[in-house]
Amino acid sequence: MVDGPVIWEVVGGAEEGGILVREGRELTSAELAERLSVGALVEQLSLEGPQGAAERLHYRRLTGFGPISGWVSLKVKDKPRLTVKSKANEAKEGLSASGTSETSKGIDVGNGSDLLAKVSAALKVNADLDAANAAFGALAQAFDGEKKSLDSKLLLARGLLYWRWSRLDRALKDLTEANRQKVEGAPQALLAMRLCLSQFPDAQILAIELGDTEAVNHIDRWAVAAQKMSNLFFPSLVNFEPRELEVLPGVLQRDVLIPTFEDAKLGVRLLLFRDSNGQIMTDRPLVLCFHGEDESVESFCRPEVFETWRAAGVSIAVASFRGYGFSTGTTSHGLLRVDGDAVCNELPRAFAGLGLPWPWPGQLALYGNSLGSRVACYLAGIRGELFDGGVVLETAWCGSYAPGARPLPEPPRHMALAAMGSNSMGDSRFGSQELNIAAGGLGRRARTLLANSGLVGTSAATAAAQCAHFCYPRGNEDLIRGFSGRLLILHGEVDHVVPSEHARRLCDSAEAATRRLVLAKGKRQDSLRGSKEYQEALTTFFHTVPIAALKT
Repeated sequence: MVDGPVIWEVVGGAEEGGILVREGRELTSAELAERLSVGALVEQLSLEGPQGAAERLHYRRLTGFGPISGWVSLKVKDKPRLTVKSKANEAKEGLSASGTSETSKGIDVGNGSDLLAKVSAALKVNADLDAANAAFGALAQAFDGEKKSLDSKLLLARGLLYWRWSRLDRALKDLTEANRQKVEGAPQALLAMRLCLSQFPDAQILAIELGDTEAVNHIDRWAVAAQKMSNLFFPSLVNFEPRELEVLPGVLQRDVLIPTFEDAKLGVRLLLFRDSNGQIMTDRPLVLCFHGEDESVESFCRPEVFETWRAAGVSIAVASFRGYGFSTGTTSHGLLRVDGDAVCNELPRAFAGLGLPWPWPGQLALYGNSLGSRVACYLAGIRGELFDGGVVLETAWCGSYAPGARPLPEPPRHMALAAMGSNSMGDSRFGSQELNIAAGGLGRRARTLLANSGLVGTSAATAAAQCAHFCYPRGNEDLIRGFSGRLLILHGEVDHVVPSEHARRLCDSAEAATRRLVLAKGKRQDSLRGSKEYQEALTTFFHTVPIAALKT
C-alpha cells in the first residue's frame, strides 16, 4: 500500500470569503493578501501548536483558490476552520470492505473504475475545480484506506492528475513508482512525461526498453536541433583550484567537480562566508547559481559582482555549463536540464567530502540568469521543495510549447545585438524553427504514448487530443507555474537583448508562487546589477525568509 498524505478540507470562513493565511507559523507573522477558499482541499506539510495559540497547519493547496501554501489556524474561537478529509492509516475514515467510503462528504470512492472515471473527468481540458476536488479527494481516501485489493493503476491515475494540474514533482514521483510496480500503461506514461521534461537520457533508455524506435528518433531530432544552438553560448575557461582559497575577505572558495551520466564533469565553485574564527557560516542561506551565457564561475569572484551577494548575506555555489569554467565536455543546450539534475543529485556527496552539512542549515535558494534561467525554472518546477530559501530569476527567458502559446518576445534585429546571440537574420534569439519542429514531434509522440494509459479518451485519437492541454514539452513558463515557494524576478526595464516582457510573462505564469517582479527603471542587461532597485530587492528577499520555510 502506498502511504497517502493527510488531506484537509476548508469548512469555515464563508462569511469572510475564506480563511486567513499567514506567511509563518506564528500568529504575529505577515498576513497573505488572498484568503483560502471554502471547500479547498489542502495537503498537510506539518502541524504545530505554538505556545498559547491554537494548532497551526502548514499546508500546500491541492484544489480551490487562495495561496498555494502558508499557515492557517484549525480553529478560531472554538469553531473549526478545517477538517480532516482523509488520513493515512485511519481505518474509521478509510474504505469499507466494499470499497465505498462511509464517512466522506459527497465523495463516493466506489470501486477502481469509478475512481478512474473521476480522474478522467478531471484530466480534461474543460475540467473545473469541482472535478479536481472530486478526483483528488477520492484518490486520497483510496490511498489512505485499508483495502488490500486497491487497483494499483490508481497510482498512475494520481500521477496523471498531478501532471494535469502542474504538480510536476509529484507527478514524476507517482509515474516512476507506478512503472516500478509494473502498472499497465505506466512505462508509456512515464516516457511521455520524460519527453516533455527534456529528460532525454532516461527517456532514451526507457524508449529502448519499450522498443519505441519512434520516440528514440524524436529524441535524436531534438538533439541535432539543440546542438545547432551555438549562438546561445559564449564559453570562457578557468582553472580548477584544488586548494581552498580566501578569494575575498571572509569568503572561502572551494571548487568541486560533479560527474554526469557521460564522461563530462560539471564545475561548481563555492563562495562561502566564514566567521572571525574561520568557521563556515552555515546559518546563512546558500544560493545555487546557474549563470548567464556570457559568464562563468570566475565572474562571481569579481568584487563588484559578489558585493551584491555579500550585502544580501548569502553564500553561493556557482554551477557551470559544459565547456564553461572548469567543466569538461562540449556546450549542450539539449542537456542543460539533466545537468541541473546531476548537480542537485551530487551536491550532498560533494558537501560531505568537504566536511560541509547537507541539507544546508541556513536554507537553500536557487538563482538563474539568462540562459541559466532554463535550468533554474526546470529545477523549480521539478524540485521546488528543495529550495526552501526561494528562487531568484534575473534577466530570465520566458517560453512555452503549450497549445496556443504566444511566440517569445524578440530583441530588435540588427548586427550589434547579433554579437549577443540576437536574431540578426530572422531566426529567434532564444531558439530556432528546427528546434520548435523537433519539440512538436516530441509532443505528438508523448500524447500518443499517454493515450495508451487508458485514462484519457475512448480511442487513441480521442485520447491524444484530450491530453494535449497538459502533455507537451515544457518551457520556462510551464515549469515555473507549479513552483509554490517564494519567487523574485529581476529585469531591466529597457533591456534590448532580453525584452522585459519575458519577465512579465514569467511572473504571470508563476500563479502558485509568492512572487515579486522588479523592473529596474532605465536599466539594461549590462547595468541591472548596479541599480539600486536590484540590490535592495535581492537584500530584502534574503533578509525576510519566512518562518514557514524553516526546516522542522
